[in-house]
Amino acid sequence: MTPDAPAPTPADPDLVATALADLEALVAHGPRFHGTAGIAAAADWLEGRLAAVGLPVAREAVSLPGWQPGTVHRVGVLAPVPRLLPAWPMLWSGATAGEVTGTVEAVGPQGLWGDSMVWQKFVVRDDAGLVLGYLHARDGGPAAPQPLPAGSDREVAHVAIGRLDGLQLTEWLGDGRRVEVELEVDSGPVDAAVSDNLVVDLPGTGEGRVLVCAHYDSFFNTVGAYDNGSGTVALLHLAERWAAAPPERSVRLVFFTAEEWHLGGSRHHVAQASADELDALDFVVNVDGLGRGSFLEAFASPEAFSTAFRQAVLDHAAETRPGLELVTRFPATSGTDDASFLHAGVPSAFVTFNDLHRLHQPDDEPNEGIAANVVWTVPLVERVVATLRRPPRSPAPDFL
Repeated sequence: MTPDAPAPTPADPDLVATALADLEALVAHGPRFHGTAGIAAAADWLEGRLAAVGLPVAREAVSLPGWQPGTVHRVGVLAPVPRLLPAWPMLWSGATAGEVTGTVEAVGPQGLWGDSMVWQKFVVRDDAGLVLGYLHARDGGPAAPQPLPAGSDREVAHVAIGRLDGLQLTEWLGDGRRVEVELEVDSGPVDAAVSDNLVVDLPGTGEGRVLVCAHYDSFFNTVGAYDNGSGTVALLHLAERWAAAPPERSVRLVFFTAEEWHLGGSRHHVAQASADELDALDFVVNVDGLGRGSFLEAFASPEAFSTAFRQAVLDHAAETRPGLELVTRFPATSGTDDASFLHAGVPSAFVTFNDLHRLHQPDDEPNEGIAANVVWTVPLVERVVATLRRPPRSPAPDFL
């Protein structure tokens, strides 16, 4: 920052303390994996908080094919150097037949979330060439589970490993060395998994209508303070503020379940909406993952809306946080709930303070850095809802 640059406005300590307390209360329900008791308890807590400020909640049940992660997810390297790799089963992974041993081959890049992230993939085969499972090496950071892309073989084991372990496998294989591993996974399908989207409608004082959303589910291995307890608390605080002082535009707030299950909650919501209901939305704003730090990603589509959204973020940052590092991308990624609306032709945007080393990790727990970014983001969303014009509709994205 230059000597003449304005200092960032500090977050109100009382608001930060409130956000932190709410985040701690939310994650006290444990992991909020779709279809589990943890997310059901969190839904009841949210509904109670919203009812306390006079906001009725409509519930939308979302049912998806069930899956359980099991308790065993072991990848042990036998050769060339024995070691145990930190690993997690990928969502929808099948199981191994107990402990199995095979050799590793490099497959190449694999896109996840529609190429929002690109990992390295390896196949494990037995001596007869039968596929025993797949290893998926993250593009950055430690092992973190993700849902498998469409078309994956759910009859075999799929295990996420960290970036550095993937680089080590690649180096050994590139040197022509035989890589032998033991693999054991007991995850697999179960009966249908059901949990609820929570929908709150706030009538405005003027014209227009927007939808603001965040997903409140987490992965099975984490209480998900950053991903996405933070967005959930931001949405809760927006609801409380708008209950006290209604916005000019009407706002629909949706706490989505099953975002981690390939956007199951938002896809269900869009599928249930009529063409007229979707057309009535000026745009969608999604809040997903307000981690620590000052690295903000703000993505939007179509292009004209992306430009206007970026400027609104820059204007807010100029007044409140001159040191913010902003990254924008066009087209927007397809890895979070706004994509469900964009694919239906609704202009959509999302913001995230990415905290990738905490993504889908057991140590994704509440801290003041997350709480401060919740406090900063709430007025940003208010500003976007109040000031951005309804953009012209573009055709829903085609194949490319």
